[in-house]
Amino acid sequence: MEKRDTDKPRPAKQPRPVRKLSKRLDVARQLHDLEQGAALDIVDIERLRVSVTRSLWLFLAIGSVFTTTGVQDFLAGHLTPADPVWWGCWGVEPCLVGILITVLRWEAAMIARDIEIDSKAVDWLKRFLLGSTLVMNVVPALWPREGGISAGMLAAHFMVPILVFFLAEVMPIVQARCTQARRAITLPTNAPAPAPAPEPAPAPAPAPAPAPVTMPAVVAEPATPAPPAPVPVSVAAPAPVEVPASVPVRREEPTSDAAAEPPALDGLGIPTGMQAQIRRLVADLDRPVTAVDIQQATRLPMSIAARVADRFSPATANGYTH
Repeated sequence: MEKRDTDKPRPAKQPRPVRKLSKRLDVARQLHDLEQGAALDIVDIERLRVSVTRSLWLFLAIGSVFTTTGVQDFLAGHLTPADPVWWGCWGVEPCLVGILITVLRWEAAMIARDIEIDSKAVDWLKRFLLGSTLVMNVVPALWPREGGISAGMLAAHFMVPILVFFLAEVMPIVQARCTQARRAITLPTNAPAPAPAPEPAPAPAPAPAPAPVTMPAVVAEPATPAPPAPVPVSVAAPAPVEVPASVPVRREEPTSDAAAEPPALDGLGIPTGMQAQIRRLVADLDRPVTAVDIQQATRLPMSIAARVADRFSPATANGYTH
């Protein structure tokens, strides 16, 4: 009979606290791995930039509302809301603040790219906008139309325009520095795949074997025994022979270029490669070549070796060869 599945031993179930703690440990390990990544720093910097920028925009808007009332009071004077100019005076301060913020945003983009702004026109424009807002807020507080001078209103109309100006200055700097910090973080890149090994070049086809050289039929002659090696004998240098004055000394004429050229070996049925070998043998020897030398070097028959040696024999004094 087959055993039932119920007969198999079941794994012991872990206690509930152990399972909960194991899940928490798994989550902690995953969070730790994610926090080690450089991309998380970029996310944190971007969140910080957005949060700080929103706060600065909020306080800048509140300050601009206050300075707008001072500028409108300075420009409107004794006008009433029935006059369209009274309504148009409300748009002067937002226009000045908008121009200032636009210029400072442009400066922030240049600072983030390490581009120095050395134009005096930019500095004078910012000072003019700040000075205009400051004057139009301070004058109504110094010479109020009704009542006396209020120290609190004077201080507020003096401080708030300066605060708005510095907020507008700080906002682009915050954005520029956050951009630089984000770009300074280097993300790990995947290593490039190794280039495939170049395929070996196909082996060149073997050169065809040279055709056998047909040698002319030559009657075999008995091989001449090699002469014995000369025994060096120390001989005293001969005494110089005095030449009579009446005997003219024949001067050797320089040989022509044609005589200096090696003799041709055509007509003997010797391959070109063997001809070059014979010429190297003649050039390496410091004595006239003999038929035995040529036969030992090339294995040619003695009759052909003798004919080759005759062509390389040096000319005698009377112009004939040996």
